[in-house]
Amino acid sequence: MFDVIAVPIDGSEYGYKAADVAIEIAQKFDSKIAAVHVLEEFSFSSYDDEEDSGDAILAKVTRKANDVGVDVTEHLLTADPLRDMKFIIDQTCADLVVIHAHGANNNRFVSFEENEVSDTQIGSVSERLLRTCEVPVLLIK
Repeated sequence: MFDVIAVPIDGSEYGYKAADVAIEIAQKFDSKIAAVHVLEEFSFSSYDDEEDSGDAILAKVTRKANDVGVDVTEHLLTADPLRDMKFIIDQTCADLVVIHAHGANNNRFVSFEENEVSDTQIGSVSERLLRTCEVPVLLIK
């Protein structure tokens, strides 16, 4: 049913929760995981630091998946997550996307409530994927 499950992961607790769900689904359907971490195009941190952090985030998901027999392909890219995530997902040839409702950047919400994360908010990247992605998107709260 699902050959490849894409899971965008940003290193937040929400992202890891989405990865856990993706791994569980992959186990049930004998799927592979495409773990995606996007380095922001413009950052105040050094590129090497950002790359090391991204590698560590992807390695954590890969270890967890491999421990239960799920194969992972890691994708570490420099891009604008909001602008480019649909293209990135398309390139992974995913049959399903599992993404968190909101992640590490709590300032980019579609509905705003004084910087507090609530069940009524959805991050801009997640919202854009829901609207534009051509494969099913499972949104994790």
